[in-house]
Amino acid sequence: MKYSVLTAVLAVLLGASLSAHAEHKEAVSVKPWGVAALKQTLEEMPKGDIARGEKLQGDALCITCHGDKGIAESRNAPTLAGNNLHYLYKTLLDYQSGLRNEGNGKADAMWAITQPMTKQDMADLAAYYATQSAPARSATPPLTTASIERLVRHGDPSRLITPCASCHGAKGEGGVNETPSLAGQEAYYFERTMKAYKQGTRQADTNGAMQFFAHKLTDEEIKGLADYYAAIPNNKKAK
Repeated sequence: MKYSVLTAVLAVLLGASLSAHAEHKEAVSVKPWGVAALKQTLEEMPKGDIARGEKLQGDALCITCHGDKGIAESRNAPTLAGNNLHYLYKTLLDYQSGLRNEGNGKADAMWAITQPMTKQDMADLAAYYATQSAPARSATPPLTTASIERLVRHGDPSRLITPCASCHGAKGEGGVNETPSLAGQEAYYFERTMKAYKQGTRQADTNGAMQFFAHKLTDEEIKGLADYYAAIPNNKKAK
């Protein structure tokens, strides 16, 4: 992919009128992920080239929002450093297809950026970011209420809420396949994402699992979880 051309393409796409943007969103009709389809897609994922991914983060303008080495300085963009390889790859596919689009402007930029990308490009970027280290967002963890600790470790059977740790790991390190790590993630971004799941405006989760989970949480619980995970250091070492 020739990224010298990408900047010009992106400028044109982002300068389109609001009416054209609305037409694009209405035209997108992508089938949500099923377990079998996602499993096959991840099995067919190309082997990522870390060095090429490092170059692509600059050429494809990733560092503009996600920061050098994937550590975002803005609370509006997620930190990508140290996240799950398959999650990162799947997310790029979701933006390219239009399955993921929160309608907040940032998603539209991601749609534009991913249009020229090949699956090899996406695998390279995912491989690079997955090997980086993300720091905790605060030196002193916030006071965590017993109810938040319970949600993380035990869930809430009375509301059919499974423990966060059962998928995202005991220390927020991420799980298998497309389950992302949460340790060190920007709290505001985490909170915004969970509310998008709760409101049904983000639908890229496999079989609607996160929508089901988030729908049962209160806004206070979502904020508590955001602060909890932001304070956990991501201990993955950069290679």
